[in-house]
Amino acid sequence: MEPESSPPAPDSGPPNDLTPPPTEPPRRHFALLGLVAAGAGLAASEVVAGLFLSAPSLILTIGQRFIDVTPPALKDWAIAVFGTSDKAVFIGIMTVVALAFGALLGLASRRFPGPAAAGFVLFGAVGYAAGITDPLADPMPTLLAAAAAAAAGGGAMLGLRSLLLRPSPPPVETSPALESRRLFLTSSAAAAALAVGAAALGRSLTNRTRAAVAGREQVTLPSAAPSPPAPATTAADAAEPAASSAPVTSAPEAEAATVSTVPDPTPAQTADVPGVSELITPNDDFYVIDTALSVPQVDIETWSVSFMGRVDRPFSLTYDELLAMPMVERYVTLCCVSNSVGGGLVGNAKWLGVPLRELVERAGVGPEGGQLVGRSVDGFTVGFPTEAVFDGREALLAVGMNGEPLPLRHGFPARLVVSGLYGYVSATKWLSEVEFTGWDDFDAYWIPRGWAKEAPIKTQSRIDTPRQGAAIPAGPNVIAGVAWAQNRGVERVEVQVDEGPWVEADLPEELSIDSWRQWHVTHDFGPGRHRIAVRAADATGETQTAEIRPPRPDGATGYHTIGVEAAG
Repeated sequence: MEPESSPPAPDSGPPNDLTPPPTEPPRRHFALLGLVAAGAGLAASEVVAGLFLSAPSLILTIGQRFIDVTPPALKDWAIAVFGTSDKAVFIGIMTVVALAFGALLGLASRRFPGPAAAGFVLFGAVGYAAGITDPLADPMPTLLAAAAAAAAGGGAMLGLRSLLLRPSPPPVETSPALESRRLFLTSSAAAAALAVGAAALGRSLTNRTRAAVAGREQVTLPSAAPSPPAPATTAADAAEPAASSAPVTSAPEAEAATVSTVPDPTPAQTADVPGVSELITPNDDFYVIDTALSVPQVDIETWSVSFMGRVDRPFSLTYDELLAMPMVERYVTLCCVSNSVGGGLVGNAKWLGVPLRELVERAGVGPEGGQLVGRSVDGFTVGFPTEAVFDGREALLAVGMNGEPLPLRHGFPARLVVSGLYGYVSATKWLSEVEFTGWDDFDAYWIPRGWAKEAPIKTQSRIDTPRQGAAIPAGPNVIAGVAWAQNRGVERVEVQVDEGPWVEADLPEELSIDSWRQWHVTHDFGPGRHRIAVRAADATGETQTAEIRPPRPDGATGYHTIGVEAAG
């Protein structure tokens, strides 16, 4: 008698059973989990940076250190190509690089999960090392931001990896591998959305907290009835620095600030031509070029500016003391040395501030002093000759711009404005120190990077309308733009169409020798393509050169030239 046969095992079946054997997830899923984990790490650091002002965003602080070692030619290229959007582009590139690094770690986690997770610890360590070099960062909040990034990134990667690989009971006709991957993709999408939301929250907290701590919204600038500006002092009758001995009345001793204001521009000073740059550039439209990836946070309750170095009487001023000093308003055009011919890195504003000469005299500059070094709260430096303060040009420690406190991105609470010098040697934003030193004793930030140490602004002109490549109707058309020659004034602007004669343009009345000047001329265009060129002459009689030179090392030269098409 044969023994009873046992029923077959439930999980046995022929080789062609509908349930396939488990398979390893595709590599792209590992890359995805690494990318999401990197996003989580970046988002965590942004939240910490938003909660603690002294904790830097890791992506920004690493990027800042990268900028400091970037070859000058690459910086010049970025500014030339992207203009005032160069920082946003750079931050975007840094973010993509960080996410790509996370994707590589995700791929590595396929075989080596432990070392891959340690890669996020490495990222946090690099961020911490970069963060502690930031003058505005504190070690403990910086460590917290780095630890949060490492923990969030590494934890997210390991968690998503476990979801991707874990077996799960399948529904009918669904493999365990397929079900786990669905769960993984759903969780990845949720984690990515959470990371984006956390990053946005962090940036919002950072911007809101910085604005609140800075206290700009609570500032009331001193004001007074309009009065004529003080007569310009010439180099011949300006006192030498060494002859200065009488200190200026200190701010605490002054009962109230007085302001020498300038009148608003009149219609006679403005060209009523559509398309031409406004005579006074709105604050929101004023160009921004600096080395700071994020606007430095400056609390006016603790901020002060120091006058130090080779001086007889070093001193410091708080923000309230600075506001209590006698002030002046002046129209001054600022220009970036990286501005190409016809470029937009130039703007004109009404600045409110204390004449820098008064502060220099109060410090008592010694005879050996040959350079003023402006130092920002973030460590950026400029340097310009001491005589620029005494030769009669407008040089201010400015606190106001176009009738309001300095905008945060334009240097709040205080900055330097020096007419006739490119910004990289004079226009320190977020000012913290003014140091007096010898000309050869110190080279400011941009000098070792290949830019000239002496940088007077060159006479320049620009065509604003019509635009390059514009289609215009044949017949009379207005050509208009702006020209500038700070500290000298624009005397004449001439326009040439094709190979015709240079025709003098109409100039409205001058706002100040330190401001740009609008110009316009009407030309009768025949059908076809035309070339338009412009050149300006300053009040010394010197006409801008036709020689084409790039911005490096001390400013671009050449005529701004455009082409247009006139339709018959």
